Amino acid sequence: MEYKFDHDVLVERKGENRFETEIFSDWNIVAPNGGYLMAIAGKAITSISEYQIPLSMTAYYHKPTSPGYAELIVDRVIKSKRTITAKISLIQKDTVVISYTGMFTHKNAFSGMTFVQKHPILPDPSVCIELPNSPLSFFKQVRLSVPPDQLDWLQGVEGKETVFSGYLSFQDNRPMDALAVLLFVDATPPPILRKTGPLAWVPTIELTVQVRNIPTGSSLGFISKTRFTTNGLTETDIELWTEEGKIIALGRQLAFIKENV
Repeated sequence: MEYKFDHDVLVERKGENRFETEIFSDWNIVAPNGGYLMAIAGKAITSISEYQIPLSMTAYYHKPTSPGYAELIVDRVIKSKRTITAKISLIQKDTVVISYTGMFTHKNAFSGMTFVQKHPILPDPSVCIELPNSPLSFFKQVRLSVPPDQLDWLQGVEGKETVFSGYLSFQDNRPMDALAVLLFVDATPPPILRKTGPLAWVPTIELTVQVRNIPTGSSLGFISKTRFTTNGLTETDIELWTEEGKIIALGRQLAFIKENV
C-alpha cells in the first residue's frame, strides 16, 4: 500500500545532486507546511545515501513556497564514519526559498547511556478529541487530538498556559518512521494561539529537529509550548514521545506573528 505522505514527498533525481519534486497543496496551512517541506528535503538526502535516519536538520524559510514544481540542489556533502552532512536548497521560480542543513546517520550508529530526567505527563487518549471542522488541508492528512479544554482558543477564550499536549497520527494510519518525524515536529498549532485566539498565520522562519529514537506504531504523543514572545517573534518547543514514555524527537522553531494574510 502506498500512503499519501510517501507519494507526496517523492523526489526524482535529475543529476548527481539535483532533484525535482511536486509540492502538494494537501499539506497547506496557508502555504505548504514547513515540516512537510523538510521531509521532502530529507527524502532527497536518503535518495543518495545509505544514511537513512535524520539525526539533526535545520531549515531556514526565506520566502513562502507554493504548491507545484520545485527543484532541490544538494551540495557540500561531508561523510564520516557515522554521519553524512549536506546542505540543500529548495528552489522555486529560480529563487532559493528554503535552505537546509541536514545530518543523517544509520540505524545502529549510536548506542550507550540513556538518561531522561523527566518523563512526560500526556493526557488520557480517551478524553482527547480531534481539531473540529478545520478548513485547513493539512488536518485532512494529519490527525491531531487534544483534550477539549485546549481548544477554547478557537472561541477566543484565553488559556492559562501556552501549551498543547496530545497525540498525532496520519489520517490514513500510515506507520511512523524517522522521515515522518520531520513532518510531525511541525504539526501542532502554535501554542501562542492559546493566548491570542485565532490568527491569520504564524509563519515559521527557522525550524530545527533532532531525532533521538526511531518511532514505531502509528501514533506519537506530543507536548508543545511557547515561553517567550517578543517583538512579534514567537518560538515553539516540541517533544515527541511514544505512549510508553520513550523520547522520539525534539524540535524548536522560530516564527513571527502575522495577524493578517
